[in-house]
Amino acid sequence: MARANDPSGTGSSSAAESVIVTHEPGFWVVMRYAALFGIVLAFGALAFLTLVAGGTNLWFTLPKHPGWFAGSLWWVAVTAAAGLLVGVLRRAFRVPEELPGTIAQIQAQRVEPSIVPGAVVVSLVSLAGGASLGPEDALGKLGGGLGTWLSTRQKLSREVQETNALTGMAAAYGGLLASPILATILVLEVASLKARRFAETMVACLLSSSVSFAIYFLIAGSTFLGIFDVPAYRYEDWQLFAAIPLGLVAGALALVTVVTIGLMKRLTAPLTRWPIVRPVVGGIAFGLVGVVLPLTLFTGDNALPTVISDGAALGAGLLVAVVFAKMLVFAVCEATGFVGGPFLVMLFIGGTAGTVAHLFVPGLPEGFAFATMFAALPASLGAAPLSLILLASLTTQIGTLQTGPVAIAVLTAYLAVSGTGTLAALANRGRRSDGART
Repeated sequence: MARANDPSGTGSSSAAESVIVTHEPGFWVVMRYAALFGIVLAFGALAFLTLVAGGTNLWFTLPKHPGWFAGSLWWVAVTAAAGLLVGVLRRAFRVPEELPGTIAQIQAQRVEPSIVPGAVVVSLVSLAGGASLGPEDALGKLGGGLGTWLSTRQKLSREVQETNALTGMAAAYGGLLASPILATILVLEVASLKARRFAETMVACLLSSSVSFAIYFLIAGSTFLGIFDVPAYRYEDWQLFAAIPLGLVAGALALVTVVTIGLMKRLTAPLTRWPIVRPVVGGIAFGLVGVVLPLTLFTGDNALPTVISDGAALGAGLLVAVVFAKMLVFAVCEATGFVGGPFLVMLFIGGTAGTVAHLFVPGLPEGFAFATMFAALPASLGAAPLSLILLASLTTQIGTLQTGPVAIAVLTAYLAVSGTGTLAALANRGRRSDGART
């Protein structure tokens, strides 16, 4: 039956309504802000990532063969000094003890502007000082904070404020991920949007991230795509079934990481009375681990190519140690006041675990094992499974057919950890423990 407001009887009124949104004045206001955010955040992301890279290159020189005890004791002095500076800056900027994470920021569709300067500066020092954290947290706060601040000053409606916050974050991630489509899908997948706002927000995020990417790539000349050059392999049907146990292992490793963070926060809880001493202790701890296993330092995206190319030479035993040591230093950084994101670190843990799986079971092609666990481990925690499938495909260039097993592994890990409620149960248990201590 044709709709009453659709005289043609074709049911095209909904399509017409979706087009009419572009004729509303508010739509073009959002687009203007999107273009502005793309320009500003491209330079913001470029400056932040350049300073991080410059800082790490100034203080750290990774060995060509990063085996056991290949690090320098000098690194411990650097990481301890970084911890001291983190403690001082947190107090100077009055950075709250608990900061909203990357996922929480996107879901809230708002970033409190007052926390942005301190969080960004502390994150910069943390990452340049070798902390095992990612830059996505600071960049998300920078983009979302700019969108929220400017919208509040202009007294825009709440919906436009939320759209601008998401658009700002997409612009920041467009520079980081060097892919407008990936940045847009990531923001839209995590944010909970009503259907009425989805189309407008999608166009705004795509515009801001595209502008950011264009400027970033023009200046930096580098892209996140294809950086993990895994060996090519042919798709075979059995890989769909093999992806299931790989996804389960990835989910189990993700849970171990979450539990490790919880345990480390309990162990370091007494140090909260000394907010400057606590990050110094943390810096010394992850610095010493870095001396023993240099691959555990930093975000991990620059170390993954070494894992892929030299994994066999390094040996399965060392890489297993790297996987668990990376979980440990990540937990130490999270628990002792350093500021950064978990996303890229989890990708490193997953990718390295995939290389280990290949070394233990040579019949599993390295590219297959790497890509499946690379995406499945962070996806198990509910962190945008569709975006992670796309990220694995783009960064490894494995091919269209080869993406099928990656999707199976991601789905398996997600259902096993988040879908069953296991992750929620761990989080609730952690909150009850925190409440009992207070």
